Formats: sequence, C-alpha cells, structure tokens
Amino acid sequence: MVISFGREICSNLNIAESHEWLVTNGIGGYASGTVANLLTRRYHGLLIAALKPPLARTLLLTKLDETVECNGQYYPLYCNRWADGTEEPEGYRQIEKFFLEGRIPV
Repeated sequence: MVISFGREICSNLNIAESHEWLVTNGIGGYASGTVANLLTRRYHGLLIAALKPPLARTLLLTKLDETVECNGQYYPLYCNRWADGTEEPEGYRQIEKFFLEGRIPV
C-alpha cells in the first residue's frame, strides 16, 4: 500500500492537520505528527522515548521549525497554532507532497 498526498491535501490546513503519522521503535518510543507540520495533540513530537521501556514515556524533542532558503527568500515549512487560534507561519502552504518512504514520513 502506498500512502501519498499531493498539494491539494498538503496545502489545505483543515485536511492536512487531520492526517496524522506515527513511527514507533518497538520498545515504547515513537514520533508522531500531522501532514501540516502542526502539533494538534499533546502527545505529538519528534522524539518521545520510553526511558524505562515500555513505560516512562518522555517528550525529548517536540518539533523543529524547518525553513528553506532560496535566492535570499525564506520559506517556513512549519506551522504553529497560538492560543487565540491564529495559525502562523503558514508553512503547510509550501508543502508539495507528503508520502511514506517505507514507514518513514517524508
């Protein structure tokens, strides 16, 4: 089974934030997030380790704010939702495609 989403899904925040991914390491640790690179759940993060496997899960790395520079222009690829409901920056608008390479989100 191939999982792949194009620009029509990736650049639409309402849809992209509802598509989630999860990668586990088999001993209780994991990484999870959304296609929009927007954290929507308290357990989303890039490195959640089971310090006493399979228990004591600890969030070690929440997220990275990826930005691409091209010809002096900067393009954020991440998004934050603030307490007032504002989403900024709108990095999801720059994402052309999301797919799984094996079981790894790309």
